[in-house]
Amino acid sequence: MGGCLLLSTTIGRADLLNEAQSLFAPIPRYPQALEHNPTTTEKVELGKMLYFETRLSRAHNISCNTCHQIGRAGADGRSTSLGQDWQHGGRNAPTVLNSVFNAAQFWAGRAADLKEQAGGPIANPVEMGITPDEAVVQLKGIPSYVDAFDKAFPA
Repeated sequence: MGGCLLLSTTIGRADLLNEAQSLFAPIPRYPQALEHNPTTTEKVELGKMLYFETRLSRAHNISCNTCHQIGRAGADGRSTSLGQDWQHGGRNAPTVLNSVFNAAQFWAGRAADLKEQAGGPIANPVEMGITPDEAVVQLKGIPSYVDAFDKAFPA
């Protein structure tokens, strides 16, 4: 009797594994190239600068890395993330690791891709709390960013 139970459990696990393998595939080694925006070293370096830039928040104390900490698997480990004036967001920060491969961004999927997602937290009054126009003015006032943008986007 015990052998039948073991065999039944093993078959059930094999079916579950086969189903999972049909639904999921390994993450690709490299993301798909963007047709009108090829990756360059200069763009990657600019992206790193922006990711850790606290001057893109109202009080100049929050960056993308505040909630999506690279040293904590791309998240912050909180039940709800903290933003401007110690406000709690409605959810915790999802990991940013491999997020380029996500079918949609944010927990609710409200952004189709990373380009659409990028401006959301900066402008959100609970998160970073500045307008897109304020972000542009801020960055244009920092010579290292003017140089980095010119190198990343020479046209």
